Amino acid sequence: MKETKEYAEAVSAKADRWVPACGGHEQPFQSHWTRWQYMFNPATGQHAYMNLDTDMIEPYPPFLD
Repeated sequence: MKETKEYAEAVSAKADRWVPACGGHEQPFQSHWTRWQYMFNPATGQHAYMNLDTDMIEPYPPFLD
């Protein structure tokens, strides 16, 4: 699958912002009554989960316990 435009631009610029992982194709999901999305930050190379209900990045969300 081809990367999304948003993902490609962020990676190219090494932008310090969170974009959906997997080339921009990562889909939101629900766990523990909360909506989540797996994200990537091109500037830091980090992956984490974004709580879509609070817009907070959580490297270790409760469903990983």
